[in-house]
Amino acid sequence: MSNIFTDFVRVHAQPGRRIDEVEAQWIAWMLLGPGGSYWVPVHVRCGPEGRYAEIQYGSGKSPGIVDFCQNHIGYWRYSAIWGRHFDEGGDQDVIWQTDVNDRPRRFCRYGFDEVRVTTADGRTPTDAPWRRHADGSWRIEVTGSYRTGNDRFASVGPCATPTTDPPVPDPDVLPLPTPTTPTIGGEEPTAIDPPWLATLTGEESAAVAIEHHWRGRLVHRATFQAVERYYETTPDWHHRSADHWDNCLDPDFLRFTGAIELLRAEEIYERDRKDWEAATWYHRR
Repeated sequence: MSNIFTDFVRVHAQPGRRIDEVEAQWIAWMLLGPGGSYWVPVHVRCGPEGRYAEIQYGSGKSPGIVDFCQNHIGYWRYSAIWGRHFDEGGDQDVIWQTDVNDRPRRFCRYGFDEVRVTTADGRTPTDAPWRRHADGSWRIEVTGSYRTGNDRFASVGPCATPTTDPPVPDPDVLPLPTPTTPTIGGEEPTAIDPPWLATLTGEESAAVAIEHHWRGRLVHRATFQAVERYYETTPDWHHRSADHWDNCLDPDFLRFTGAIELLRAEEIYERDRKDWEAATWYHRR
């Protein structure tokens, strides 16, 4: 079985054009080709007023996006294409634009504006100004961001299509709803900002559940527990990632969409660039 790739593609219509549901489905089939989606449910959505179409699929056996970029982007129908890609052999999403085979690529950064923590003994997670909520959790509003991997694997087989219905996840695998399909996987956030939040999963932390929210939506959940389904006898951290285009803070993507008010400090992006340059594994893809 090959590595499973999860791809999130966003195709933007030329000014004055509109992508309807039928055309969005056509784009999805162009990306899938005869190979279909490899172990990732296909999800198709049109943006407001048909300005863009979003497709989730697994590109492991489907090179159709190469021809789509070359034959359709920049011509009369479509002005731009963006993609976020996760390889289960890695631990972070990569974002690209214009052409899937054309550099540059880079790690993708995601945003959050609130953190909610449950501790084993009920004490405050850190010295920060947390607020105690009625449900027993501690909450803090914070302008933050991280990098992580978004896996959408599901038992849909090696050649799924838009008509393939994914199975309902077993509650024992700790599924998390996302804007596309539920996730039963995820990676630990890395390069988190502000850095003091990384201590929440440290050995001295009393946290047993951590949630990152973006504009009211849960985008990352980490729980410290043993999962019987995985034959675990001692607790460990389990991560579920639900990031999407709405909390994507890639600087070029934000400038393209006009959401420059969401840009983070330049030193954060500079660190991402240095980390990318050092990650030679990704450059060999």
